[in-house]
Amino acid sequence: MLRSKISLFGLACGVALLALTPAYGTIIDGSQLHIAGDADVGANFLNWLCDQPGDTTCPVMNHGDYSVTSSTGSFAQYNGSFGLISNINDASQPLNTVFSDPNFMTFDLNGNETIELTFIPLGTDTVSPDCVGLTHCTPSNPALITANDPGGVSPFNLDQNSLGTAANFAVEGFVHDSNGQIGILTGIFSAEFVGKNPAQVLAQILTGNGESTYSANFVVALAPEPMTLALMGSGLLAIGLITRRRKK
Repeated sequence: MLRSKISLFGLACGVALLALTPAYGTIIDGSQLHIAGDADVGANFLNWLCDQPGDTTCPVMNHGDYSVTSSTGSFAQYNGSFGLISNINDASQPLNTVFSDPNFMTFDLNGNETIELTFIPLGTDTVSPDCVGLTHCTPSNPALITANDPGGVSPFNLDQNSLGTAANFAVEGFVHDSNGQIGILTGIFSAEFVGKNPAQVLAQILTGNGESTYSANFVVALAPEPMTLALMGSGLLAIGLITRRRKK
C-alpha cells in the first residue's frame, strides 16, 4: 500500500511539474513589433490614413495602413512589409472597457499573426478639459462620458518635451498565431507634435484635424496553452486524492 501511495504521489508531482512547464508554439516570448504610419485624431475617434509608400492594399473601409520596421521574434518576418489597422472610436472600442476587435491589425505578407484589441486604458496625467498651463495633461471631454468613464477622461497623455508635445496612449490585447497559439500584447502609440504645447495640441485635436505621424511599439508575453492548464488541474486533483487517502 505504501509503495502504491509513493508511486501515485510521484505521478502527481510529475504531472504538476509538467503543467508548470510552458508548452508554447511559434509565438516567441518578448517579441517586439514596431510600426509607423499616419493618423487623424479627433475628440472621440482615431482614423488611420492609407498613405504608406509601396503599400498596395489600401484603401480599405474603416482601415489605414502601417509599415513594419526593426521588429523581433515572431514579428521579424514582417520587417519591411505593411499591414492594415482598423479605426478606433468610442462607440465600437469604448475606453476603460473590455471589448473585442479581433482583426485590429493584420499583416499583408501572410496571416500567420493577427492582433486582437481588447482594452484601451484611460490616460494617467493631470486631467483637464483644456490643458492650459500644464506640461503633462490628460484631456477630458463630455463626448467620452460612459458608465466606465464617468469623467470623460481620454486615453491620451500629452507630455511636453524639448521638441514640442508627445501624445501617447496605451493599448492591450492578444496576438493570435495561425496554429492556435495566443500571446498577451501590450503597446504604446505615440505621435510628436513639434513646436506645440499640450493645450495647443488639444485645440488642434478638437477641431478634428489632429493629423500626425505616429509610431507604436508592442511587446508579447506568452499565455499558457489550454492543455497546460488542463494538465495543471489534473496534477492538483491527483494531489488532492492522495491527501484524502492519507487522512483515511
